[in-house]
Amino acid sequence: MNEIALPESIRRSWQRCSGMGLEPRASAELDLLARGEMAARLDAQHAVIDCFLRFVQPLFEQLQAGRPCRLLLCDREGAILESIGSPLFERRAEEVFLRPGARWGEASKGTNAIGTALCEQRELQVLGSEHFFERHRFLGCSAVPLQGPDGKLLGVLDLSSEATRHGGDMLGTVRLLALTLENALLAGLRGQLVDLEPQNLWSGRLLLGADGELLGANRAGYRWLRQHPEPDEALQRLRERQGSRVATARPTVATPQQVAARMLARAIPLLIEGETGCGKEHLVRQLHQGSSRAGKPLVCVNCGALPADLVEAELFGYVGGAFSGARPQGSQGYLRSAHGGILMLDEIGELPLAAQTRLLRVLQERAVTPVGSTRAEPVDFWLVSASHCDLQQMVTAGDFREDLYYRLCGWHHHMPALRDWPLAERRALQTSLLEQLDARLTLSASAEQALLAHPLPGNVRQLKQILEVACVLAEGEGVIALHHLNLPAAVAHLSQTLADGRLAQVRTVLAECQGNMSEAARRLAVSRSTLYRLLARES
Repeated sequence: MNEIALPESIRRSWQRCSGMGLEPRASAELDLLARGEMAARLDAQHAVIDCFLRFVQPLFEQLQAGRPCRLLLCDREGAILESIGSPLFERRAEEVFLRPGARWGEASKGTNAIGTALCEQRELQVLGSEHFFERHRFLGCSAVPLQGPDGKLLGVLDLSSEATRHGGDMLGTVRLLALTLENALLAGLRGQLVDLEPQNLWSGRLLLGADGELLGANRAGYRWLRQHPEPDEALQRLRERQGSRVATARPTVATPQQVAARMLARAIPLLIEGETGCGKEHLVRQLHQGSSRAGKPLVCVNCGALPADLVEAELFGYVGGAFSGARPQGSQGYLRSAHGGILMLDEIGELPLAAQTRLLRVLQERAVTPVGSTRAEPVDFWLVSASHCDLQQMVTAGDFREDLYYRLCGWHHHMPALRDWPLAERRALQTSLLEQLDARLTLSASAEQALLAHPLPGNVRQLKQILEVACVLAEGEGVIALHHLNLPAAVAHLSQTLADGRLAQVRTVLAECQGNMSEAARRLAVSRSTLYRLLARES
């Protein structure tokens, strides 16, 4: 490697690595955390991990929809705490132990985005041959150091992919995700939050106490303070200028649902992807009710349920006599029925290629030509498409038109499986569903624990069905007990184990997985959030 061609920060890193006696052709040290140490770090960083999963993961999944990459949350020593993103790249990353439980400091892994960003205390990219160890040179990585509300180094956020697929926009993506995480951490603290420029996403934020003292800030807020020779005087002037505008209520980070609503209000097509039963149609009905088109039609079409020989007639309508069996008066079809309102095309991946071509033409021309007619009729609808499949993989396989995919995916909204919801939200959903079904019943502690531990592959739909059966079985008893729940025996046994506090099984599986939380959750058939809660309880 010609060091003259290296960026200055990479050149310094190579010099540090050579000074430590590292050899590019050698194998990097594994440097894996012991099970107990990993559990302790997860517990210590519980609040950061919670904000990462609640606020960063949904935004990341929308920004990087379908791209083969992983987003890594690391602590200040370069230990990977959490990893989300493409399962395809996850397998490639595993080859070099780029996964939770591994430390990626320069001392063991040489020049790499995580360790070098921590050493240099700045954001940077490490692409391909810029990595010190030859075995890592298939990687392209962008990393941004994280700053806590106290202004101290918190860790680093890293986005990794194949070097050949690591676009120039990825560092900007990590910068936005790091800002989202830092602002969420600040917003979670008690105090009065002041936005220095309320309309600016990148604006400084200060957290003030009851007496106006500084409790914390984001990095732009600390930068604003450093620009003033007398920070205390600057704060006093700010308080006087803000006056009653200083927020006393807790600010909220815009939820993915709120972002989706804003996109739809601007007629930007939405593509919603998520497992069966996770509530895609329910979300669309909520978006419709809260929109300016609430009084207009909402037409929901399950493309997978349309008769194969009548798909185009059902969607685009037809004129009388267009085909054998056609009604004499014809049909306006689903698309024209949605004129002025919102059209939801559910299971869009089931649409035949011929119908995909015709739909693309409608979206391009904003007009529908019914089957058997030559006259196009203008249509105006907001479009929401939904699928339980990965449409981008279908594009790669040739089963879905690429040009149509990009027409549908103005904004990608991923709906997480119920097992990945934060614990508090799962508990609130259980309570809400039970109140709707039978307000006289409550869940026993063991029953609630069992439901929280259950992975629920059928998502909200399955949870509701389990509670419906339980309400019938517990009628007249006042409390739904564990035996009223129609759960697999293994899950019920594990739930009782957890309720009793006997965590040996969990510890054993976690050790076998070398601290890999996602793999341990899969083996135990519980949600990842359940494992985090158990580790925190054990500590």
